[in-house]
Amino acid sequence: MEITKELKQELISELKVLFSNQKKYLLDNFQKLQGADTESFSFILSLDSQAIPLIFRVYRELSDRAENEFKTLKSLFNANFSVPEPLLWNKASPVLSRSYLVMKKVPGVLLSDYYRQITSENEKNKLLSDFIQVLVDIHKFNWRNNFDYLQKPDLASNPYILVDNLISFPRKMIIENKIIELSHLIEWFEKNKVRSEKLSLLHGDFHMNNIIVTPNGKIVVIDWANIKLGDFRHDLGFTIVAASSTGEDASKKFIELYQSFSWEKVHDIEYFMILSVLHNILRCYSALINPRITNETEFTKKMFLKTYQPYTRYLVKITEKITGIYLRTLDNALTSYNPNFD
Repeated sequence: MEITKELKQELISELKVLFSNQKKYLLDNFQKLQGADTESFSFILSLDSQAIPLIFRVYRELSDRAENEFKTLKSLFNANFSVPEPLLWNKASPVLSRSYLVMKKVPGVLLSDYYRQITSENEKNKLLSDFIQVLVDIHKFNWRNNFDYLQKPDLASNPYILVDNLISFPRKMIIENKIIELSHLIEWFEKNKVRSEKLSLLHGDFHMNNIIVTPNGKIVVIDWANIKLGDFRHDLGFTIVAASSTGEDASKKFIELYQSFSWEKVHDIEYFMILSVLHNILRCYSALINPRITNETEFTKKMFLKTYQPYTRYLVKITEKITGIYLRTLDNALTSYNPNFD
């Protein structure tokens, strides 16, 4: 996506409402940030007497996700939760025909980069403890007085409804596109279905690349586009898979930390580890077989095969280890991929 003169003017018109009585409104220094579901840019808003670093987050299509993420950030920010301050959202940009969100930029570095720079085991353990504590805090957050825009599944009438909802769309796409390997995976989910007992607020994409460590050591959680109500094990499972894909198995460590901070026992986590990445597995097959399945692009195809190749390989490995199902098509694509052809 290109930052055009027309787009800058649209953003200025929106920002003028928030920063009124200024003579100068200048947007510059746009820099594209790495992302999958959204295109994000950092930029500087220069006013009469100050320059404000901002983030411009553009969604792949017109949807309610920009509004929902804005409302989520607003509720959490007002409750003194450590998130970026949201400024505005637009469901239908006249220039882009897409939804977007603008928020203040948080100074600092990604937790993943910060963690790699640490040499002290004590410091690493402290950082991992803080990381999981934040996840527990999200799940313990009182969502009942806010978040009316989120779907609230009725666990009382169907304790399996969270699993049913999560496999519904993948099942439909898998059947329509005759993806035999993944149909076996759906059968595994159905056969081993796990019940849920309560709803928690879920981040939906909790990993170290969605955490910023500020210069004073504060942890700030970003990227709330996948906010939902669900089973806390769905978030924890996803976090374990993301961390384990970089090398060492994080399951034991993360489960121990989560249980000690939450005072809850974590059962059936392997089921939720695979369930939490089912959509990403489907996206991989879409990128390789039929982009229309989940509206993938050449950019996301290269992302799964190149930038996130260790993660994609881990999806193959952990799926076979837990379910016994070998994702042959995905594994073959990774093996045959040659980055020199890009």
